[in-house]
Amino acid sequence: MGNSIQFAVLQKEPVSPTADQLKRAFKSFSNLTDADAVRLAVGAHGILMKHLGQDAARALQTALQAEGIGVVVLAEDDLPKLPEGRSLQRVDLWPQALIVYDLLGRPSPVPWAQVALVAAGAAQHFEVHKTQSERTVLGFNPISGIRSKKVTESAHKITAWSQLLLEIILADHATRYQIDAAQFNFRHVIDRPGLSTGEKFVWLVREICRQAGGAILNAGARRLHQGAEITPEYTNRQVFLDEIVWLLWRAAHQKRLHAP
Repeated sequence: MGNSIQFAVLQKEPVSPTADQLKRAFKSFSNLTDADAVRLAVGAHGILMKHLGQDAARALQTALQAEGIGVVVLAEDDLPKLPEGRSLQRVDLWPQALIVYDLLGRPSPVPWAQVALVAAGAAQHFEVHKTQSERTVLGFNPISGIRSKKVTESAHKITAWSQLLLEIILADHATRYQIDAAQFNFRHVIDRPGLSTGEKFVWLVREICRQAGGAILNAGARRLHQGAEITPEYTNRQVFLDEIVWLLWRAAHQKRLHAP
C-alpha cells in the first residue's frame, strides 16, 4: 500500500507571491500553467497548495524558494483543526464582553480578551439547478400521417452569489462562532433599516475588531478594520477557512519560535 499522507505548502509570511514569481516557479511542472499562477496569486491566503504527495510538495517548495518565496511543507494531519462551528443569529456588543445567544435565545458573555481570531469575507458560492421542460414536436409518418409527440428537454442553470461570513475563535481554540449575514438578525446591534445587509455586516465586523483589540485578523477583517467599504472576496468558502487554519498555524509556530 502506498503512502496516503498528503502534504500542504504554506507561506511563511502574509505577503502573497506575485503572478510573475509563480509563473517562473511553475515552469518546471507540466501540470501547472500560467493561468494557475495568476489564479493563485490573486487567491493566495497562506496555504498555497494542498493534497500533494511529499515529493511533489518538496519539489514545489524548492521552485518557490528559488523565486524568493518563503514556504514550508507540512503534513496536512499536522495543520490545526478547526473546532465545530456554532451558528449565531444574534449577538449584543457590550463594552466588557461580546454577548452570544444560542438557538434557544439564551445569552452567554464572552470577554473581549478571550476573542483570539476574527475572520470576515465574502465567499463566492455556486449552485447548479437542473430544469426540465416539455415541448411538442410534429413529425410525419408515411402510414399514419402527421403525428405529434412530447419531447423532454433538460437544462442547467448556475446561480452565483457571495456569502458574507464572519468567524470568531476564542482563546481556548475549542470554541468557534459563525455568522452568515443572510441568516443574522442585525436589528439587535444596529437598528438602521436604511442600510443594506452588506453595510450592516461591515459595521458589525469593524465593531468586533475594535473591541477585540488583541485578536488576530484575517485579510478580510483587517481590510474592513482599516476602512474598506466592501467586504473582500474569497474564491470560495474553503479558501476562507484555509486562511483561518494558516493563521492559527502561524500563531502557534511563532509562539514555539519565541518560547524560552
